[in-house]
Amino acid sequence: MTVVVIGATGALGARVVEGLRAEGAAVRTCTRRPLPDPPAGVDARSGDLGDPDSLVAAFTGAERVFLVSSPTQDQVALETNAIEAAERVGCTHIVKVSNIPIAGLETGLHGNHRAIERRLDASPVASTVVQPSFFTSVVARQAELLARGILVLPTGPGRIAWIEPEDIAAVAVAALTRDDLTGPLHITGPDALDGDEVAARLGVRRLDPPPSEWRDGAVASGLLDPWLADSTVHLYEAVARGALAEVTDTVARVLGRAPRRAFGSAAEGG
Repeated sequence: MTVVVIGATGALGARVVEGLRAEGAAVRTCTRRPLPDPPAGVDARSGDLGDPDSLVAAFTGAERVFLVSSPTQDQVALETNAIEAAERVGCTHIVKVSNIPIAGLETGLHGNHRAIERRLDASPVASTVVQPSFFTSVVARQAELLARGILVLPTGPGRIAWIEPEDIAAVAVAALTRDDLTGPLHITGPDALDGDEVAARLGVRRLDPPPSEWRDGAVASGLLDPWLADSTVHLYEAVARGALAEVTDTVARVLGRAPRRAFGSAAEGG
């Protein structure tokens, strides 16, 4: 079985490549620029989500596709190109990384994912949609602030069932190598933490500015473009209302072990 991994240069995609190799799958990467030093045995090919013909060439002869892309306004068109390429060459399964649906969020990044999921539902190719709660790596992006003892998390009292990227990748690998995992997989960490609890685990002080103030600062600093900043504000506001507090047992059911403990030194479940 050959699996195409889109986004193999990213942290999540690289973990998926590693996991697939451990499972003995033939791995083919699809990146805009060839991997400079691909792992032994990996078939590194060029392919651009904006160039459908390049995707067809990269996908031909493969059975399964791992699909993840950057959170941009044209994400629906780009991921649709990948879905259509998989259909054209006869792939049998697509595993997409999405996010957890939240009632009332139908525009921005959440709207993108829902539109792509609808396209997958209409496809003759079988699919699995991995819907993780917040990646813990979102916090790691504040490395400079964390080094100064500060965490900025404008989510009010809302709790998040944070999940480690290693667990997201492991679930994706399971879906790519098994036939019994289709449809949506809502995955979370083992517990739901509010911002103060996250800060306590990290040993820092939490700042909880109004989301609108945070948004203006993120745009002014160039951290986020206005579209993604607005999407993130809407998400933070939903989190404050309890939208991502649910803890599921999906990781345990899929992997046979508990998910890792977020922001802790000890992993849970091995």
